[in-house]
Amino acid sequence: MQPGDVNEPLAVPPVPFRRTSPYTLELRERSPWLAVLFGMPLILAGVYLALSLTGVLPENITPRPDWEVLVLPLVSLAFLALGGVMLFGRRWLTLDLSSGSVIRQQGLLIPMLNEVRSLSEFTAVVLAFDPGDSESPVRYPVRLRAVSGRDFVIREPLQFAEARKLAEYLSRFLHLPLADTTTDHETVVRPEHAGDNLRDRLLRGEAESERPIPPARMLSKVTESSGETIILIPGPRFPLSGVVGVVVPLVFFLGLVAVFSLHRGMAAVPLLIVMLFLCIPAIFFGVNLMVDGSRRRTTVKASLAGLALEQGGAWRTRTKLVSASEILDMDLSTFEGVFKSKRNRFPTSAYPATATENLLATLWKWMPSRGIVVKSRQEAITFGEGLPVGELQYLTSVLRKALAGARG
Repeated sequence: MQPGDVNEPLAVPPVPFRRTSPYTLELRERSPWLAVLFGMPLILAGVYLALSLTGVLPENITPRPDWEVLVLPLVSLAFLALGGVMLFGRRWLTLDLSSGSVIRQQGLLIPMLNEVRSLSEFTAVVLAFDPGDSESPVRYPVRLRAVSGRDFVIREPLQFAEARKLAEYLSRFLHLPLADTTTDHETVVRPEHAGDNLRDRLLRGEAESERPIPPARMLSKVTESSGETIILIPGPRFPLSGVVGVVVPLVFFLGLVAVFSLHRGMAAVPLLIVMLFLCIPAIFFGVNLMVDGSRRRTTVKASLAGLALEQGGAWRTRTKLVSASEILDMDLSTFEGVFKSKRNRFPTSAYPATATENLLATLWKWMPSRGIVVKSRQEAITFGEGLPVGELQYLTSVLRKALAGARG
């Protein structure tokens, strides 16, 4: 890419990036405060061991065993190395349009390891979705899509709004299309339209698609008028999990009451503690789960002004208003789509699908959907979890039409 390709001024880059020249974008990261907190004691321990071994610090007259003479220097070096990395570790990322390269560097205070790739290798800025697992949180990776080989990860924010802002800026700065793959259907927009909202794209016809036929048996109720569309999504009629959460601790509670009636004195104290601090809270939690399931319904009102969502809960209703100017996109998300998204992180030729992955892909087609995802500049809002995929496709189309002011 030549410097002359930059033909419009850009806003201030999102933190922690900074522009060091009209054609250079840099990111400098140091170790987080938690790593510094643990790195300092490791360095002090390594220094203490090193000074003790060299005789600088006084030590006991008793001679050291042979194994200590061999092991302690290694322990000292390990402490110093690990503590040094945690305390002085640095990472640099440079996007240079003048040289047409992206450079990632790592080191201790100064760069030591370099990775350089040409910007001509990449075709788009990708905003992806990583659901995480029990040990890692949900992330929204922003990366550069490579023509061949692995993509180049720029950053992995924990919030959708932060990731979207970064992806939009990189799309304009690098003059690459922005590809949003956070839901089932990839949305690709040109760099000059990376920041456009959904209504603008709908009015231009870029996001227009044929309206699906309403499913034969819909769980939701759709009411359309001249200026507003209202969708009522009911909650589960019979929350089995709540019933089990009530019956099991209740039976256990009654059993403890029967045992408690047969004992007197100090022998009954443990039973009383279990009844008060385990059974009764468990019963209350189960009742709350049942009430929440029976009242969990969502009302969505869509118009040219935007969306209004009312989500009922056990004891209160949460209302959220999203302006049409803030809505970037709307799509459905299923477990199958998430699986494909994670699978597409690597080239298929380099990492062929295994039999287990193919089996999971087949099973996930039958799993409940994750619902409709409204992507706004502030957050990603999900509703309609568990609805059939066909119904979600129809509801998404209805909402998109309402935002564009179209009917039918």
